[in-house]
Amino acid sequence: NLSLAASHEGFIVSPDFLAKELIQSGWSQKAIHRLVLQSHAFRQTSIPTPEALKADEDNIFLSRFPLRRLDAESVRDAMLATSGELDLAQGGPYTPTSRGGDGEVIVPETHPGAKRRSIYLQQRRTQTTGILELFDAPSIVYNCTVRMPTTVPLQSLILLNSPFSRQRSVAFAKRVLREIPGNNHAKVDRAFRLAWGRGPTSGEETAAIAFLEAQLLEYREKTDREERSWTDLGNMLLAANAFLYVE
Repeated sequence: NLSLAASHEGFIVSPDFLAKELIQSGWSQKAIHRLVLQSHAFRQTSIPTPEALKADEDNIFLSRFPLRRLDAESVRDAMLATSGELDLAQGGPYTPTSRGGDGEVIVPETHPGAKRRSIYLQQRRTQTTGILELFDAPSIVYNCTVRMPTTVPLQSLILLNSPFSRQRSVAFAKRVLREIPGNNHAKVDRAFRLAWGRGPTSGEETAAIAFLEAQLLEYREKTDREERSWTDLGNMLLAANAFLYVE
């Protein structure tokens, strides 16, 4: 919503201003995107200050960036991007989906294009891809003018336990181990930056390393215990609020 996101030199601007800027830029969408992204309102943190809460409790005047969760397609695409698997090929036929024995609609991993962006997945009225449906992607059985975000336990369960999530976590672990041959501190920093877009705090780093050490003991009889341990950590990072929410 450009009218909500944009401001110019600290002042909230109207849709009329954006329309004028669009015309003067030669109908360049990139120019408008640049205007929004470089605006004061867009670059604010979503963490409210006491002063902002007192003056603008409901964030009507955009005293902070609105906290928002990734939409369904972005959740799936972000997981693939973090694991290093996202297929950025453009155009061509859609990627078909299928209903598994448990009733969940999935994209078979062996199918060509299985790791393409979600916009290329097959859309059927009676067959919405499971992870997209749980994160409020609309079924085309009904008209949907606005997506209403929900928070339900199944969202956490599918991120932690579904084959899709686990496969992304395995690829994520392999990527970190492949890219960073150093010690766990460097690996943890890389994992956090890939998943959350920032490095870990000292407390997060300590907790992550302690978790890895505990998992290594848990898998001590496995030959691939390091990869298993990093898979579990990657699974947790991909299921965390810091991954799902844009601050």
